[in-house]
Amino acid sequence: MVAEHGLPETLITNGEDRIRGIAERFGMDYRGVTVTRDTTLQMTPRGDLETVWGADRVPDEVVVFVTEMPRLFTVRGGLGGDRRTRDSVVLAELDRVRGAAVISLPALGPSPRRRLGNLIATVVSSLKDSSTESFERSRGLLVERDGETEYVVAPGITPRMRLTAGMVRGNRPWRLIPTLTGMTAAAAAAASFGVFFSTIWSMANALSPWRLAAISILSMVLATLWLIVNNRLWERTTDTYRPRARLYNTATVCTVAFSAVVLYVGLFVAVLVAAMTVIEETFLSSQLGFRAGLVNYVNLAWLATSMGIFAGALGSSADSHDDVLRATYGYRERLRRRAAKSSHSGEMSEAH
Repeated sequence: MVAEHGLPETLITNGEDRIRGIAERFGMDYRGVTVTRDTTLQMTPRGDLETVWGADRVPDEVVVFVTEMPRLFTVRGGLGGDRRTRDSVVLAELDRVRGAAVISLPALGPSPRRRLGNLIATVVSSLKDSSTESFERSRGLLVERDGETEYVVAPGITPRMRLTAGMVRGNRPWRLIPTLTGMTAAAAAAASFGVFFSTIWSMANALSPWRLAAISILSMVLATLWLIVNNRLWERTTDTYRPRARLYNTATVCTVAFSAVVLYVGLFVAVLVAAMTVIEETFLSSQLGFRAGLVNYVNLAWLATSMGIFAGALGSSADSHDDVLRATYGYRERLRRRAAKSSHSGEMSEAH
């Protein structure tokens, strides 16, 4: 087994007992896992993988790579003269000449542990028996051949949605939140005005729940757009192969939106606690002109949080650009391209 650093490494190392059992089931010895700090899977401009396993196959040896990169297979044409192209999600790529396979972890969804074990077993079975029957029996899976490589693909909308969810999991959006120190500080400072200014109290309780909900959604949309635009997270088709650019942009929007929602919820709880601690209930009632209760504190915190997120979006410009970039697949793909280019340049230099 060869696993990339990150989630693939975690899943493979934690599941070694199951992998060892799979190897024994097929009469093989499990040789362990190699974790690649500098990935052994480099990318061409179109997004194809270049692997560095040896050209000569060792008899009865199977090498399985687990990568965090999403894979797509473009099917051209169809029945009835249909010339349209369709991009299907790739779960695995098999190279029988080298006895090797690549498994795309994001294609297995946000909870890939069980699916990964089942897929490894099917891949090993297919390589050992030189047959794709085990894949072809699975509902919703197809095997497409391109040269020496066989692609196990899952066409349709559901696999694409599962892939996007897996990519968001791979981006680990919860690790993006601690890097947004500028956004968090600006949001907290702006939200604090809602706790100390009675005008905000009256405005919050004069607005209907629908209007408060619209303001909160608008604030999170603004924060998401600002983070993407300000940190240049949007992938352009001039830099990235068009289908991959669309996929990366979808995952980026979902990742950043998830972070914005989590930040909003955390700030709302903090503002609500602060308001209930600082503002005495009788004083709030005297300012509003009627008896105040929990609902009034919730409305106050709701509007103050939305105001804070608006201000926090602008404050995100003070955050680390590199930290935000690391949470996107496009940035990690560009690192792979540079690695591939450097490796190719090094080989050319040695040749001369």
